[in-house]
Amino acid sequence: MSEAPIIDAPQTLEGHYVLHDIYAVSWSFWQAQPSAEREAVIGEASTWLQDVAGVGETHSALYSMLGQKGELMFLHYRKNVDALNRTERSFRRLRLYNYLRPVYSYFSVIEASLYEATAIAQRKAAEKGAKPGSAAYDEVFTEVMAKECKVLEARVFRSIPDQRYICFYPMSKRRGEQFNWYALSIEERRSLMRGHGKLGHKFSREVTQVVCGSIGLDDWEWGVSLHSANPLAIKRLVTEMRFDPASSRYAEFGPFYFAIRQQPDDLGTLLAGGLA
Repeated sequence: MSEAPIIDAPQTLEGHYVLHDIYAVSWSFWQAQPSAEREAVIGEASTWLQDVAGVGETHSALYSMLGQKGELMFLHYRKNVDALNRTERSFRRLRLYNYLRPVYSYFSVIEASLYEATAIAQRKAAEKGAKPGSAAYDEVFTEVMAKECKVLEARVFRSIPDQRYICFYPMSKRRGEQFNWYALSIEERRSLMRGHGKLGHKFSREVTQVVCGSIGLDDWEWGVSLHSANPLAIKRLVTEMRFDPASSRYAEFGPFYFAIRQQPDDLGTLLAGGLA
């Protein structure tokens, strides 16, 4: 009888916590307000957006949604959960919040898989003749992992990409009878994700991918944001990814949200869209 494969949980490096916050505008209520009230509301909210966006690095951004899934999306990156919660609470204290209806939100944390970093560290230790479990092996492994994680830190502690378009969607890995991601060995998962990563890298000049982990944080297991100056580049990337085994066999996708990046001063123009 063959032994069951050892199922190791993947190691990850985490960075900024992320909130995608989507709202619809209560247009009838908004339109009924005097122009002075609307101007005051827009001025207060625009100032708030400028303040929370950050200086040098952008950690909050405004987007105009397409379709009927919402109208305004606020995207926030913060260094810890408490800071993200303070941002959310300060937004709810704005007068603008009285004219909005929450329609969707997603909470996650930017993560980088250590599948490849772990494989590199294992290979470097083996090349030095160290045996797994020995002090020499642990020393080399720890040193290489520290270097690899240092490189990955720029990906997980980053500012919001400045490309004009964003596509956000949540996803999980299948646990069905035929295909179960969590029953695969770490070697099988590493191989699949290596091919998946190579495909994503093909579009790296056109699309910035921000992958966030949300196991235990929200309803799905990951949240993915694709940022690009070309919406068709996003479409092509997602299309090709669908044919990759890591997606075609093992991925389940939630709703997709598409939006256009706006500046804080654009808020007045967006809200004027509902006025006669």
